Amino acid sequence: MKPIYELDLLAIASARTHLLLASVITFFAVIAWNVWFFNNANRTDTLLFAVMIVLGMLSIWVVVASVILQVKMKIGIPTIVLTVLVCLLLPWLVGFAIVSQASTILKLAGAKPGFLGFSQTERDKITPGHCRACGYDRSGIGLLDPCPECTRVPQVI
Repeated sequence: MKPIYELDLLAIASARTHLLLASVITFFAVIAWNVWFFNNANRTDTLLFAVMIVLGMLSIWVVVASVILQVKMKIGIPTIVLTVLVCLLLPWLVGFAIVSQASTILKLAGAKPGFLGFSQTERDKITPGHCRACGYDRSGIGLLDPCPECTRVPQVI
């Protein structure tokens, strides 16, 4: 994985939200399908087939969203391939694990992710050229000058 300062944090935040949404929907869809299936186990009809198709599409959504998020986090190809293989078996579990990793990266960068996304203030904190503490646009301010909004002095790597 690359150092935090080489990552596109806004792209990671967006892909994280997308994957979390896919994982949550897939998780609850599987639970709903299991409840429905066990209550109607003696039926074999087109509705059952349609539900299986929808669950398959949701699983593919999680796999694609997982790959996109890992590419944005600059994870290596072998790890992505292994994730896809495991994701086909337990899509929501793998999705939640990758979301957790992305959340850690974004927290280390100074943003506080909400359950399904980021507020504009938190998004500003990870936008290049903005203060990592308060999200203030630092355009026209010297690199080592303190933020006029919160007085935080930027750290230089």
